[in-house]
Amino acid sequence: MSMKLDAAIAETGTKFLIFPQPRFIPFFEQPEVVRVSLPPDQIEEGPADARMYVKDAVNKRPYGAFNQPPYQGPANRPVLPGPDGHFDHLNPDSREFSCATMYATVRRVLDIFEDYFGRRIEWHFRMDFEKLELIPLISWDNAQSGYGFLEFGFGRTPAGGIDTARPYCQNFDVLAHELGHSIIFAEVGLPNSDATNTEEYGGFHESAGDLVAMISSLHFNKVVDRLLENTKGNLFTSHELERIGELSESRQIRELFNYERMSTVSREPHDLSLPLTGAIFDVLVEVFQKELVQKGLISQDLAQRSLHTAEVITDDGTIQSEFARAYGLNPQGFKDALLQARDYLGTVLVNVWDRLSADNLTYVKVGLELLSADRSISGGQHQNTIRECFAWREISFPANSLVFQIRKLDDCGIHTHA
Repeated sequence: MSMKLDAAIAETGTKFLIFPQPRFIPFFEQPEVVRVSLPPDQIEEGPADARMYVKDAVNKRPYGAFNQPPYQGPANRPVLPGPDGHFDHLNPDSREFSCATMYATVRRVLDIFEDYFGRRIEWHFRMDFEKLELIPLISWDNAQSGYGFLEFGFGRTPAGGIDTARPYCQNFDVLAHELGHSIIFAEVGLPNSDATNTEEYGGFHESAGDLVAMISSLHFNKVVDRLLENTKGNLFTSHELERIGELSESRQIRELFNYERMSTVSREPHDLSLPLTGAIFDVLVEVFQKELVQKGLISQDLAQRSLHTAEVITDDGTIQSEFARAYGLNPQGFKDALLQARDYLGTVLVNVWDRLSADNLTYVKVGLELLSADRSISGGQHQNTIRECFAWREISFPANSLVFQIRKLDDCGIHTHA
């Protein structure tokens, strides 16, 4: 969601409470008040609206091949808004809160990406279902997205059991990631056959889910403020933004900031997603640094010395000290630059997804569309950055590709001799 729209709905949108990161993470123990784009008179009890609804199922088993929505079994009563039409009055320890925060998270992420697209995102399941079904709490140590539904259970204890104190429906990153899959199905679609389904399509799906979660997380003041306070703007370090779906202070599902290349990962979709996600994350950080340089907040020399390299940056503290000094002079300038980089990345990504075909999808095609989108959005300011970030991840045409074939005029049937 652009900064402009976020400011616009601050007066008219419906209020909810969301934990930007899991509540067991220090600094995030209390939820943040957010507004979704719809005013109170357009949100029904449940909560529900014209695009989605919460069904607080009782004693439900996870959906499977022979068990699909809509859910028809027993369910708790729909959650009611407060007297003012808002839902920010609910106790975070209540079941009602879990229902409302799941709705608010999905609605908020949809708002963000519909704003970047500049249009409505049509559900890929709309031939069968008008609305997305949200199931917040089932007795299950997992979560899943499927055809017309999002269904969430609980995290696991270190011993592997169900941890009822950690419902996935309160985990913003996990919900945003799963909705990201629905967005990709809606916008990029499915391969038409097994012959056109590539391994990189699966990795792309997982990468897109992580990027949706990252960009959406950057719409919380708490996340942005803590990120900058901890890093002082030196984002090529290990920090909060890199973690998606945090499970504890030391365990997370995947990392955005990583050193993986195509030659260092397997073909399993989650593992294969890491080089693509890392390349696009690197683009975000370099665009942020360019904004800082253009605003005169850091020097070009500092930006260059802090770039992501093949090895973990081993600095004697000079780079971090320089960032800390610069950040201390103008924290708001750093925040504005990060939000501008966030909106740039959100805008170019939806342009890429709008142009991509699911058939024979490759990471090279993603990179090519990213270059095209950058020309449309920024006039081509970041072409070299995109090329370098993708090249470092070894995302390129294979060595035996036909694109490297040398063709002489004779090969084209054009004879140059008399």
